[in-house]
Amino acid sequence: MTDAITRSALALTLSMLAVGIAACGAPPTAAALVSQGLKAQLAGDETTAETTYQQAIKLDPNNAVAHYDLGTVYDRQGSKAQAVTEYTATLVIDPTFADALFNLAVDTVTTDSVGAEKLYLRVLALQPNFAAAWLNLGFILQGQDKLPDASSDWAKAVALDSSLASHVPAPTPATTAPAAKP
Repeated sequence: MTDAITRSALALTLSMLAVGIAACGAPPTAAALVSQGLKAQLAGDETTAETTYQQAIKLDPNNAVAHYDLGTVYDRQGSKAQAVTEYTATLVIDPTFADALFNLAVDTVTTDSVGAEKLYLRVLALQPNFAAAWLNLGFILQGQDKLPDASSDWAKAVALDSSLASHVPAPTPATTAPAAKP
């Protein structure tokens, strides 16, 4: 019983000490900065979000979420090259960060469709139900004149998320199955 009381008292003392340190203006953690950046970003304050994510990265260069979120800010600002840099940094830290793989594919598809295709396939290996990845993979395959494969991927996308149906091109004779002969 005494050990339990001692542990409780120690935990209470440490909690009070942490509150006291925070009240004294101790520097925020990288995680706290990422949270602040996300709040700013959701409020539409991209400048504050950008600065806050950059501060988080200075505190913790291996914070994958800070790099990813900074990439999303750069994308919204139209700074694709900077976004690509941040998504790439995210993937160096965490190669399984599916949203970073997806966004990197989106940002690089016009300059490297083969690389983007590989990125979408990695996304789908991690998250087979990522409907937008199926949709975008279909567009890459369409560009490679692999229309049956593209149609198959679009069908998977729409089966997973019916709202994507409006993004799928209308079927053409090359993408539909041949009619049976009488």
